[in-house]
Amino acid sequence: MNLSSFLCSSALLAVAGLQVNAQKPPKGFEKIDQEIVISTMEAQMKYDVRSFSVKPNANVKLVFKNPDALPHNLIICTPGKKKGGDRGREVVDAVLKLGDKGVEQNWEPKGHPRILVSSGMVQPKKEVILYFKAPKKEGDYPYICTFPGHFQLMNGVMGVSRLANPITNLTYKFFHGGWDKMPDFSKMEPKKTGVLASGLFDISPRDKGDDFGFVFTGEIECPKDGKYTFVTSSDDGSQLLIDGKLVVDNDGVHGVQSRSGSVTLKKGKRSIEVRFFEKSGGEELSVGWSGPGIKNQALSKSSPGGGGEEAIGLLVEPPEGEASVYRNFINGAGPRAIGVGYHEGVNLAFDANNLRLAMIWQGDFIDGARHWKGRGAGYQPPAGEAVIKFPEGVAFATLESSDTAWPKAEYRTKDFRFRGYVLDKSQRPTFKYERGGVAIEDTPLPVSGAEGEFGQIKRVIKLKAKDAPANLYFRIAQGGFEKKGDTFQSSELSVTVKGANPSVQAGDLRVPISFKGGTAEFEVTYAWAN
Repeated sequence: MNLSSFLCSSALLAVAGLQVNAQKPPKGFEKIDQEIVISTMEAQMKYDVRSFSVKPNANVKLVFKNPDALPHNLIICTPGKKKGGDRGREVVDAVLKLGDKGVEQNWEPKGHPRILVSSGMVQPKKEVILYFKAPKKEGDYPYICTFPGHFQLMNGVMGVSRLANPITNLTYKFFHGGWDKMPDFSKMEPKKTGVLASGLFDISPRDKGDDFGFVFTGEIECPKDGKYTFVTSSDDGSQLLIDGKLVVDNDGVHGVQSRSGSVTLKKGKRSIEVRFFEKSGGEELSVGWSGPGIKNQALSKSSPGGGGEEAIGLLVEPPEGEASVYRNFINGAGPRAIGVGYHEGVNLAFDANNLRLAMIWQGDFIDGARHWKGRGAGYQPPAGEAVIKFPEGVAFATLESSDTAWPKAEYRTKDFRFRGYVLDKSQRPTFKYERGGVAIEDTPLPVSGAEGEFGQIKRVIKLKAKDAPANLYFRIAQGGFEKKGDTFQSSELSVTVKGANPSVQAGDLRVPISFKGGTAEFEVTYAWAN
């Protein structure tokens, strides 16, 4: 297969598509962000997955299986002029123009500008593996089979969205009617139907503001066995069903209200259905879930309980090899927070009120929509996972002895002065602040992890003073640390220190600061515990 034919001329994709059963992923795809398996359906001329979503720039592994008795292919196309609504028709038209040459070219118009990824023609009972980087631009990217006569039934949509989630095959039916409680939609004819490739429950396809209803159906992937909690927030009524069983009942005519329900599920795909109706007044539907390894993930464009005004969907992403700085109200770090997202997949928030590291986390950095395109009010939480919070209050304090109780936290410390920060050539900040006559430079740096793993965060802390205090301490973290070799470990955090001698005192992991010639320097490395 000619790999260059897969490449988009606008460089939206860096594709590594392989028409082989690759034993090892190609270079750059050692870490996969998302794996999708799509199969043909025997004697039905259909794909079993009609829609799925991926995050922009994600490393994707797509396994295409063909158990059918006919050959099929899978070609992912650019959205086109109709933003994906043409289902890749231009590519199919180009195939028809091939005429007799179509057989030679396996019914693929090589080099067509709308082809992003191609499986090549896959023979019966065979499969191929494709590796590709998702486009940076959000939108609906149709995929099709170009074997003559297959296109009308064999098509689907890949949604590229920053809010990509584990729901596939999400479709909707839209109805007209006025109701006081949830009607039996199965006895009604929908006014229109459609596919939501983003995997997000969304009532925007409506054509009126009152007296309407939706039924959404799809499949949700449960990563582990365990208890899952689902929530809907709606105005008016909503219901959520898993495998045909009612889990959330938020029925009736009412203003925005949230209801939740829990269910124990096995690992794998489960059918999910959401019903909604709007009688009059305001209209809103938000859906979310939580469970093993999932913390309050939105399954709609707004989070449940957001009042319908929560702005989301503007993920701040660090450029290649650089850091991004986000100064605003960050939940857990206060109103003078400085968030730093590193390209290595680790992030932090610094509290400029109390001059402390407030928290660290992995994965996505932060969603800037609330402050950049929303109303601007409120605190934005981290967008990623594995959030570790550090104790409130100052990180440096003078103590009578090593086990003296740490000073109580204040809203804003009066003992310190924040002197801003400077950026290096990779846009990574060094925070500068003072305590009495002590000047402090605090440089957090990302430490790359092994292939397929997130990294760590190292802080280089330098102090300088004319009259160095003899009883200054630095509090690294709090709670349940045990020393194992050169590492101090808690249930969620591993800490190593160079250039100082930490110890556990009064429930804290503390470091006494030893000045030599008016200066002191030490390093603290934070790693997520396994």
